[in-house]
Amino acid sequence: MKFLALVLALAVAAQAAVNMPHKKIFPRGELFPRAQVPQGPGYFTPTKVAPTVDTRGFCGQSKVDSSRIVGGEEAIPHEFPWQVSVLIDGSGFCGGSLISPDWVLTAAHCADGAGRFLITLGDHDRTVTEPSQIAVTTTTYTVHPGWNSATLADDLALIRLPSPVTLTPEIQPICLAPATEPTHVGDTLLVSGWGKTADGVLQGISDVLMKVTAPGITTADCAATYGDIITDNILCIDTTGGKGSCNGDSGGPLSFVNAGVYNQVGIVSFGARAGCAAGFPAGFTRISSYTQWISDTTGLIF
Repeated sequence: MKFLALVLALAVAAQAAVNMPHKKIFPRGELFPRAQVPQGPGYFTPTKVAPTVDTRGFCGQSKVDSSRIVGGEEAIPHEFPWQVSVLIDGSGFCGGSLISPDWVLTAAHCADGAGRFLITLGDHDRTVTEPSQIAVTTTTYTVHPGWNSATLADDLALIRLPSPVTLTPEIQPICLAPATEPTHVGDTLLVSGWGKTADGVLQGISDVLMKVTAPGITTADCAATYGDIITDNILCIDTTGGKGSCNGDSGGPLSFVNAGVYNQVGIVSFGARAGCAAGFPAGFTRISSYTQWISDTTGLIF
């Protein structure tokens, strides 16, 4: 009887999961999750470096003066010169952000187990080769040591370019939120990426870079949907009306604009398995929780 009770309990739990698809988180990568494989030959365990890289005087400044992401609109070409696309092992697609001339920040679930990355900078329309575009292949990366693929905790990774990229008006680093960054509850936050612009199996990722804004919500409000996997290391947005991130946006930036300067406050991480436009919160790795690890690995000054 005890065994039967256990079976019944498991059946009830399984049915509840089916009835509440929003409880199941889903990474926002395209063609993910991938099979678990050993880390690629370029994976490295970081050793602490001194903070000597200072981008604070010029980071996060868009060259465009502008007074899918689902529910969004096309970005102005090169509006976000830090936005990069990340092609993983020739198939998986993610976003990322240039944080210094030789480092790209992305999601751990994009990089975990990868062999090589094709990083494209200075791009807007993926279907054409633009004069500003630079494509770089690299195998050197590291994933946060706390990364948990089951809960998507500590979902961040760093990819090192083979040599520092030449900065141009179309290729610039974004500023990263410091450890003292506010929670951004109620603030208007901006997501950008080439991810899907609608739910559906046949819907591919976007040809052009998209953008959308949505308000930040409290950790408690996000946990009301997803449970105790939501910690203060995760920043969530309200996607009511179908405005938010989608598959293919993973690893890209969530930004807060302060006095015209773009500060990356989050990394696109997950949403509800029920769909991108279902209105459930979207989750992002909170940058301010990981400033020490990022600085120790890259030498970036916050």
